[in-house]
Amino acid sequence: MAYDALGDYRGAVVALEPDTGKILAMVSKPAYDPNTVLKNWQSLVRDDGEESKLVNRASQGLYPPGSTFKIVTAMEYMMENPDSYKEYRYRCKGTKVFSGSRINCYSREWHGRLSLSTAFAKSCNGAFADIGTRLDLNSYRKFCEKLYFNQKPSVEFEANKSRFALNAKSDAAEVTQTAIGQGKTLITPLENAMITAMVANGGEMMKPYVVDRVESANGRIVKQYKPKSQGKLVDEWVTEAMTGMMEKVVNEGTGTLLKTSAYQVAGKTGSAEADSDGTTHAWFVGFAPSNHPKLVVSIVVEGAGTGGKYAVPIAKKMFREYLSK
Repeated sequence: MAYDALGDYRGAVVALEPDTGKILAMVSKPAYDPNTVLKNWQSLVRDDGEESKLVNRASQGLYPPGSTFKIVTAMEYMMENPDSYKEYRYRCKGTKVFSGSRINCYSREWHGRLSLSTAFAKSCNGAFADIGTRLDLNSYRKFCEKLYFNQKPSVEFEANKSRFALNAKSDAAEVTQTAIGQGKTLITPLENAMITAMVANGGEMMKPYVVDRVESANGRIVKQYKPKSQGKLVDEWVTEAMTGMMEKVVNEGTGTLLKTSAYQVAGKTGSAEADSDGTTHAWFVGFAPSNHPKLVVSIVVEGAGTGGKYAVPIAKKMFREYLSK
């Protein structure tokens, strides 16, 4: 379903169980037929760089996370301000200059007066740039590295490490860009799935794995792989609050296409600017049902446009397929 739903677009999809880390789907496109690798080897290695069929985009592709990174920024803000984060307010006029750096909301949309949860649901860049200026940058970096940025994920297959460059010496422009998921931050779809699964799993991050068991020719189980925890990384009150904010994205924000009476989805869209030519990658990360998560998805569609228009429909097909069983 994930492979078909991605269609002819370049990109990647990861689907996993949040409470075990079991990877249920891992799609990378453009793809190749592994049965004809020898025959097609020369054309595969002569790749011009755009196709990159031999790269597993799901675990090796590095993309700006766009607004999906607001999950991380919001959690850091909540942890730094546990008693007052609900009182946060910002008045959005579609664009604002922060220390010489202009931050625009998508299409310069005026969001008006916002709380943290509404800013998250509407994906207000101005509000999150403002939040970035209020963060302890050392704490922000430590939290991101706790979430496995700047280190290789502990998985038993090829995977690149996601990158977080911000530190206490970074200038104001880099701070505001980083807070909205732009700047120098790069993430793999796998890492985005791991962070989302951690939220779904009450703050505990599970190690992703693809092999369930090894069987002999006569069906005897030689080795059984079991879920492994990578630790309780965030307090449960933070993930509960984040889940509520992600539900609001679906119920009244940028992900309303996923609203259904069958189950509640929690998610975050993203539209990540990839270059100066205006190329925008479409993102969606989320899980369902939000009160008892069974499926986490992380989707990036290269150069497509907004996450709500291009990544969310893929997620909708996947949730419907998996949760209707």
